[in-house]
Amino acid sequence: MKRKVGIMTVLIIIVVIMAATGRYDDLIDLAKQEINGSEYLGGSKVISEVVVPSGNAEEQGKSLSENEINYEELENISYTAGYGYQLLNEEEKNIYVEILNAINNLSEDVVISSSDVDQVIKIHEYVCADNPELFWVKGYQVAPYEMDGETVGVKYSGIYTMNAGQKENYQIALKQVTKAWLEEIAQYKEEYDKVKKAYELVILNTEYEEDSSESQNILSVFLNGKSVCQGYAEAFQYLLKHSGIQSILVTGTASNGVSTQPHAWNMVSIGGNYYQFDVTWGEPNYQATEKEKVKWDMSYKYFGITDEEMYRNHTIETEIPLPECHNKEYNYFIKEGYYYTELDKRQLKLQFMEAEKANLGVAHIKCDNGLLYKEFVKYLIEDSKVFYIIRNQTEIQYSLDDDMMCISIFWEV
Repeated sequence: MKRKVGIMTVLIIIVVIMAATGRYDDLIDLAKQEINGSEYLGGSKVISEVVVPSGNAEEQGKSLSENEINYEELENISYTAGYGYQLLNEEEKNIYVEILNAINNLSEDVVISSSDVDQVIKIHEYVCADNPELFWVKGYQVAPYEMDGETVGVKYSGIYTMNAGQKENYQIALKQVTKAWLEEIAQYKEEYDKVKKAYELVILNTEYEEDSSESQNILSVFLNGKSVCQGYAEAFQYLLKHSGIQSILVTGTASNGVSTQPHAWNMVSIGGNYYQFDVTWGEPNYQATEKEKVKWDMSYKYFGITDEEMYRNHTIETEIPLPECHNKEYNYFIKEGYYYTELDKRQLKLQFMEAEKANLGVAHIKCDNGLLYKEFVKYLIEDSKVFYIIRNQTEIQYSLDDDMMCISIFWEV
């Protein structure tokens, strides 16, 4: 991904190169985790301190009651809502339920009703891909189960990062935080608006940090406010799942044109069609140096894009068959009216006027093709016409993304 950021004054233009890559951190032992108070950036500050109670479930319930904290249960989500589950035949769905029950109960040496080890391995991956709330499982062990020399099943053991009491404690703390996030999302009726709010909540309340605790699961985002791509993608999926919107966790690699790294992102169903999303790359200062950082809260360049756009710098390695993403109706720029098929100066002026009126201090533009993108760059940046559109500004910060043909302009408000 080629991205350029710079400061533009009436006389001077400085451009620097900014790279965006992602990687998986090693899974950190949850037994060593400490959850500190978190300050959430932007959006709604849902909670300033999260404390995970210790002790057994009975003692835990008593202490919470004494503190008068209302842990209202989230809506129960059926496992049948999962994309992976819906791809399976009836026999495989039964195995799916057996594995999910084993994980929920932290079971070991469970005999699964399949004689095919590879089948169990595949379905385990489907279970984990569908259920981001399974933060306590980090792997599995399988082996044929034989009786009288005949394979009659597969012995399955999950590999867990905590015991049952710890799991329940974390679940309570998780619900304490996500309840407020989900209530914000629930204020919207349209799927697009719900997805947009979930996208914004994850980005505004999370800081990208490669050495963050529990970076491979949702605890890193919701309890620590720091994560990497896996945590971003699973948290986004969790919010959508509990808002009644189907989404898929996608894993593979992403390239910034210099290096290629493991990465995770999402596909989301809106209005009956799937769209590609990269929430991590929605963080505009993702892996930026201090010199390269920009001042606006988030980027929408990877919000609701097509396969063709995503696969310019992302490569899938997910085992699950994935739907095609060709529809553009709910792309952020098209939906919001920031997508240009020609250099429409009147529409451009109206967009900036609306941004100024709303005190946004930022305007995002996406061009239909490469030639038009170059025309916009020349007009706004090289010829400095942006200063004719935004009055009373002597300095403007900008970001150019050649891959996505997007331009972002920032000014002080």
